[in-house]
Amino acid sequence: MHNKGCIFLDEGINFDLNTVCDCCISHNDGRGLPILIENYHGEEIDWENLFATKAQRIKDFQKEIIFDCQGCYKIDDYTFNQTKKISEFHFSHCRSCNSKCIYCSDLYSSGPLNYNTYPIIKDLIEKGYYKSGGEATFQGGEPTLMHSFDELIHLFTSNGTIVRVHTSAIRYSQTVANALKENKGSVVISIDSGCSSTYKRIKQVNAFDNVLDTITKYSQSAKENPENIIIKYIIIPGYNDSIDEIDKFFLLMKKLNIKKVALDIEIQYARKYENKDVSKHIFFIVDYFKMMAKINNIICLTYSFLSYVLNNRSVGESKLIKFKPLYKILVNLNNDKSKNIAYKR
Repeated sequence: MHNKGCIFLDEGINFDLNTVCDCCISHNDGRGLPILIENYHGEEIDWENLFATKAQRIKDFQKEIIFDCQGCYKIDDYTFNQTKKISEFHFSHCRSCNSKCIYCSDLYSSGPLNYNTYPIIKDLIEKGYYKSGGEATFQGGEPTLMHSFDELIHLFTSNGTIVRVHTSAIRYSQTVANALKENKGSVVISIDSGCSSTYKRIKQVNAFDNVLDTITKYSQSAKENPENIIIKYIIIPGYNDSIDEIDKFFLLMKKLNIKKVALDIEIQYARKYENKDVSKHIFFIVDYFKMMAKINNIICLTYSFLSYVLNNRSVGESKLIKFKPLYKILVNLNNDKSKNIAYKR
């Protein structure tokens, strides 16, 4: 027996495209996403049966960390409560999208691939299996295109759950704005650029000005809690991995009065190099981005896949970082183009 575990095995649920899982975390050679229900497309859930599956999984886990969870960064010291209630919600089943990001699977833009979870959550609440005080995370695809999205957001916020919405911000949601105003939610908006031309190259839609307008409106709603607006920058080798683009990005952040950003790296690159043989260029770009955040008094989060790459970095921060002309030369010299992934749609 051991005292390891996580809240997701205990009180979590993730609605995925064809399954219901304990969590939304995938890691380590395809592990993760412990399945609770297979071949699922929005049908009514037998909650007692679902919690029986969770109970057996926890029992097995306490003997030995189950295969799906081995190596997961969420596993830590944890005492299972087994209250037969759900407090942590993830919605990953929406593959409908209003952009065509070059780093995203075609699956995410191939049509209305999602099902309606509103009656499922309403049923969970009515039958007493709901626990307030947790979080509901919406991702995708573009979650604002989900069936009954606004109704779901209102359902959660009116029942004591914080909502986290990962959105393109192409579509404005007044319900999300209300959650921000009431300090009951946050948004993560990945723009990956500092100008319209780079945005269009990466997103393959002409929506930059529209996105900035949505960010401005959300920021006004969250003016009492500006840290609830998080602008994400995914490093994409060959597209936005330059000092010039990062400079444009931070000029834009200052203009929009953004107080928190998030940095990540394109998932295929992270997985391909697995902490080994990552171009020094990438590390220099990361260091420069973090320095610019500090200079501009902006909080900088580091997301999971970038952390995965940086864990065993073999190169330290260059002393030239404060001398932009020289540092720019250094970055360009270390841009190993053989390690840049060619994106094709």
